[in-house]
Amino acid sequence: MEKPVGKTKIVSFDVDGTLVDAKFNDLVWLEEMPRLYAEKEGLSFEEAYRFVLREYEKVGEGDLKWYDMDHWLRHFGVRKSYAEILRQYAERIKVYPEVEKTLSALHNRFPMIVITLMPREFLEFKLEKLGDYFFRTFSTISDFKSVKTEQVYREICKRLNIAEHELLHIGDSWEADYVAPTEAGVKALCVDRDGKRNGSGLIKGLDEILTIL
Repeated sequence: MEKPVGKTKIVSFDVDGTLVDAKFNDLVWLEEMPRLYAEKEGLSFEEAYRFVLREYEKVGEGDLKWYDMDHWLRHFGVRKSYAEILRQYAERIKVYPEVEKTLSALHNRFPMIVITLMPREFLEFKLEKLGDYFFRTFSTISDFKSVKTEQVYREICKRLNIAEHELLHIGDSWEADYVAPTEAGVKALCVDRDGKRNGSGLIKGLDEILTIL
């Protein structure tokens, strides 16, 4: 793995699939939401699950409503707050084993931030599990009303008062965490824990960053 070119001033991390696994999200969207809808409508879980998934698919990941829990609670007519649901499952958030070691080692060398797609209501619960390592956090959905794009990465660099090449971003989505920042001139690495990809810009775990930087 080649070292990213140019001086890095700030290191950025995605959250889901990078710092914590995605099972918490699945519990909320694919278990709790269908369960609540089944309870409300007197359906079996399987019936409610199929209906909820069809409704998600009608919207799609390109629409910001896809990520808006308040929208879905209203859509399904569920009388429960998103905060109550998230708090219910917060203890199920799991941090990847190498994260603490990596963040601790980098903490005195680089200022660190988070750039995530997830809304802030999800992010805050996960930050509680990650420790006080990040001096700033960005939710592209909450802060920019956007998914991760080249323009969003450029705007974040502007807000941080750094050149694009002075930011190193690490995430697990090839398009959102590698292609988009790279097109913006940001250095990027893609976490590929399962070894499904080939090529440059890939790492299998966050601890590899310690030998790269």
